[in-house]
Amino acid sequence: MIMLFLLVLLNIGISFWNARQAGKAWAESKGAGGWIRIIVWCAAIQAAVGFTSSYAILLGTLAYQLGYLPPQAIQFMMSLTYILLIVPALGSGLAITIHSWIAFARDKSLANLGMAGWNTFAQAYNTYNAIENFGPALSNVMDGMGDVFSSDSDSDSSMARVLVLVAIAVLAGLLTTSVIIQRYAASIPVSENVRYSRRDLEFR
Repeated sequence: MIMLFLLVLLNIGISFWNARQAGKAWAESKGAGGWIRIIVWCAAIQAAVGFTSSYAILLGTLAYQLGYLPPQAIQFMMSLTYILLIVPALGSGLAITIHSWIAFARDKSLANLGMAGWNTFAQAYNTYNAIENFGPALSNVMDGMGDVFSSDSDSDSSMARVLVLVAIAVLAGLLTTSVIIQRYAASIPVSENVRYSRRDLEFR
């Protein structure tokens, strides 16, 4: 339980950093447009995914400890959250990985190499896990959704509660990301190139 809590805290910390970085570049990227705008959006998506998954784990653990949901409903909840998040997580992660290698190609520094290497490892690891886990997770979701519409009132109640908790986790993740981005959106002055609409090729 302690290890799970520490992993959730780490995930929240990484998500906060992603949202903060997206916020710092938000105004600049909005003015510049193009590829850099896509990357900033991808960082925001990564943050929202991280916050949502963390909130889902916390809500699921609390619901189980309080007897609000049985173990099978918790499994359905985690699988449903995974199915909802894996595609945006992989898509945004791929774009960020490509961008990190572009950054290394432009500036072959040790820091850029480390960032590119880490992003590549994380993307490969997440893709492998998706290949291994997507099928079983989808099967759990389909079984759970079948229970939602079944005539079993106890099962129906549990699965309906799961849907509510997942919706809360998703909305909380999006709201947290939005608040952090707005908080840091004006923390870095917009460059003159963007302010006067003279876009540098670097932003294209």
